[in-house]
Amino acid sequence: MLSDDEIIYRSALYPRMVKSGVVAPEKAVSDFFREADANGNTIYTISVGRGTLFRSLDHVHDYGCRVAANTNEERAKEKGSPLERPGQTVHYLGSFKLAVSDVLAAPRRLVDLSVVHHPLPGLDEHCNIVMQRNAIEARKSEVSAERTSILVHLRLSLYDPEPHICACDVDLISTFGDVRLTLAPAGESGEIPLTSDRRKD
Repeated sequence: MLSDDEIIYRSALYPRMVKSGVVAPEKAVSDFFREADANGNTIYTISVGRGTLFRSLDHVHDYGCRVAANTNEERAKEKGSPLERPGQTVHYLGSFKLAVSDVLAAPRRLVDLSVVHHPLPGLDEHCNIVMQRNAIEARKSEVSAERTSILVHLRLSLYDPEPHICACDVDLISTFGDVRLTLAPAGESGEIPLTSDRRKD
């Protein structure tokens, strides 16, 4: 389990997090993914990268590029043939920071929250924000409302968006080079175009 003084990174991915040329917080953190833990219990997760394992911003971006590459490899295996770029592929567009202390500060009563190190093949830095139902009795609608409030809290807690285009994607700059990473509320300060001087190749 990560300590509350650590920083985690949420990768921004094309196309599923992009809407109208923007990666906004509500797309960067849209919902939890349902899965089972090692004991078979139902948990809900959001994937992030562990900041203490990144030596620099370049390593953060390298992790995001590997996230996209791993996703594409899995999709190609499922399809049984190479994917068409960019119609069937995922691409890394940058990252957002998130403090573990902010994650754990989300108001909640019916669920438990934690951030755990969960390495994946080729992604040793991978972690999960984990939400798990506790034993307090409640209606499904109450649990759903609490999950929604947690998601809103996480979206508002994202900060320091850093755009990036991977070296393998320079041929697609015309496709997503103008996509912007924004902070909440969208449209105010925090918009950074991928084609700005801060873009790393």
